Amino acid sequence: MVDSITILANAKLNLSLDITGRRPDGFHTLEMVMQSVDIYDTVTLNLAATGISVSCDNEKISNGTENIAYKAAAIFFDATGIDSGVSIKIKKRIPIAAGLGGGSADAAAVLTGLNRMHGLPLAPEELEKLGLKAGADVPFCLTGGTQLAEGVGSILNPLPELQNCAFIVVKIGRKPSTGEMYKRFDALPKEQIIHPATMHLVNAICEGDLPEMAEHIGNVFEPLWQHVDAVRTDLLQNGALCACLSGSGPSVFGLFASIDDAEDAKKQLEDRYPEIFICEPQPAGCTID
Repeated sequence: MVDSITILANAKLNLSLDITGRRPDGFHTLEMVMQSVDIYDTVTLNLAATGISVSCDNEKISNGTENIAYKAAAIFFDATGIDSGVSIKIKKRIPIAAGLGGGSADAAAVLTGLNRMHGLPLAPEELEKLGLKAGADVPFCLTGGTQLAEGVGSILNPLPELQNCAFIVVKIGRKPSTGEMYKRFDALPKEQIIHPATMHLVNAICEGDLPEMAEHIGNVFEPLWQHVDAVRTDLLQNGALCACLSGSGPSVFGLFASIDDAEDAKKQLEDRYPEIFICEPQPAGCTID
């Protein structure tokens, strides 16, 4: 048994996000390409005799039972029957409420860390099932890399790793809850919805064709955010191959052919956008520090 462990929890981008239907239980069915990137939170776990506690260096993050990291720990202990506790400390780097999966990444880090600390009682597929109970993006954040996600986001199919590219992420403002964003999507007139060609994007990734990828990156939530077109224009004018909303917003990312191109663009844009980040693709969702 390990008494303490630190996990780097990577953010995610949605290179494609399409809503394909709605299940009888009200959940939407999705078709997405998801990508781990190296904007990360640092999650440190310390074993405790009993109880679960969460602390975060960002005061906007709840330290109570509603925190998804707390929920993940409670789910783990309930599923395994392990009579123990944990202290969870989160150093936040992933922007919050940004469509970048920060909460899901933290929950995945907790599940990964607890499983490792207690001698791997759960197989990866069992851990993914627990992750889904915490949140729809948690199964992806457990494994990460480049994946096609279907169903509610939990049916995962690995894709080849992205090579020789980089991203700029721009966050403007904050969004309502994800549930509220789905309600707003449901109210959109059909003529405003543009469904991305996700499988064309998958084929381009499999072929390693970056320009072709750029042609098919898209997100059905874009009509709900007025700032997307302005940010996209700025990114394209500064060398991005394409630009798109991530998740249900509000962050917009640009795809660049190299880290040097992304760094040059950031220099031109950072005075305009206070929350702007450069990141690169990562092959995993959680890594042990």
